[in-house]
Amino acid sequence: MAKLTFFGGVSEIGGNKILLEDGRTRIFLDFGKNFEKERLYFDEPFLSPREEKHLLALGILPPIKGVYKRDPEVPDLEGILISHPHSDHMDYIRYVKDDVPIHCGETTKNVILARELSGRTHSTNYEIAKATKSEGVRIHKSFSTYRTGGRVRIGAIELEPIHVDHSVPGSYGFIIQTSAGDIVYTGDFRRHGTRPDMTQDFVERAKESKPKALIVEGTNIVNARVSSEEEVKGKIHHVVSKTPHLVMAGFSPVDVDRLRTFYSVAIENGRKLAISMKQAVLVKLLQEDRGIELFPLDDPNILVFRRERKTEYEWEKLISRTPITSAEVQGMQDELILVASFYDMNETVGINPKPGSVYILSQSEPFNEEMEIDFEKLLNWLELYGIPLYNIHASGHASPHDLKEAVAEIGPEKVFLVHTERPLLYRRFLQDLGIREIVCPELGKEYHI
Repeated sequence: MAKLTFFGGVSEIGGNKILLEDGRTRIFLDFGKNFEKERLYFDEPFLSPREEKHLLALGILPPIKGVYKRDPEVPDLEGILISHPHSDHMDYIRYVKDDVPIHCGETTKNVILARELSGRTHSTNYEIAKATKSEGVRIHKSFSTYRTGGRVRIGAIELEPIHVDHSVPGSYGFIIQTSAGDIVYTGDFRRHGTRPDMTQDFVERAKESKPKALIVEGTNIVNARVSSEEEVKGKIHHVVSKTPHLVMAGFSPVDVDRLRTFYSVAIENGRKLAISMKQAVLVKLLQEDRGIELFPLDDPNILVFRRERKTEYEWEKLISRTPITSAEVQGMQDELILVASFYDMNETVGINPKPGSVYILSQSEPFNEEMEIDFEKLLNWLELYGIPLYNIHASGHASPHDLKEAVAEIGPEKVFLVHTERPLLYRRFLQDLGIREIVCPELGKEYHI
């Protein structure tokens, strides 16, 4: 009989780590970073977990013998299945032994590599990949990739990955065949993005499988905002068209839909889009991906912006284009949409934005104390230069009614609610669907299918 044990994503958003066992086969569905629990004990970058024993002692990593790098025992785990490349679904693979297979989509792998190469430095023992002077890009993990339409066999378990629409490319849901029947895992998904057809493909295939169990996310069960990606584009276009000088934009560096939106709006308004070095690396790694429609790095409407500093990192050498600096942006303010996060605000000193410039924040509003502090600091920078802020965003997660419709259409015998801060509210919201059992999982408890 198959069984599930939940080591993350229970009564919280993110940090999904779900152990699936079927006979002697053991795999994890996602292996994400738990931001919420880490914040209780750490304060990046001054106090951070240096090795896996710190997270194990705090009950943040699953206590699975032989899996982690400093554990000499042989791992009793056939692999880790990653649904998409957001950190709260994959980041803790860095603590796992490098020979444990990581199963993920081709695009997922490329996004993970782009984030790792251009992100903050980790201890050599816990790097997923690194750009080196002698070897170029060195990948430490054992990645095995898939695409929609393929099949993945891991021990006694066979699964079918199917694309879904989310705020990062390479996102999948799964139909997982076990000895107890099919299990459907949604990962993270939405129906209001640029590709609702992909999510519908997944829902229809999940329905056909007549699953014994459904594991479904519920991030937006509260605070949902109804706005589509098309509406976001129209609102951004309106703001840019009214702005005579510099437009600054802040959004997730791996949100390719939003990147395409700002690119289109820039062209429609006779501007160029200046992307960050991190985004340039992502575009480079996705360039050959047949499933992604994205501008080339040599597009004349694209510029690459680099912070002013003396050091050039090895990963930045992957980009052959000469970047522009804040001094150059200063003389091009009327011609640009400049991608700039809170962490780029030092550059405004060199840019000296003209009165009449604006900042468009196109990602989720602050939802915890740490982000609120950063948000306040961002506002302080903008106030210094008289730059108003527009918040224009569409969530990467399904609305409550879209979640309910998906669950009803799939029609499982049992539902497990994950990736939600209000599981009891979520369960009561679904209770009129006639589902035999709706479970709010408890941390570390086994559930038989």
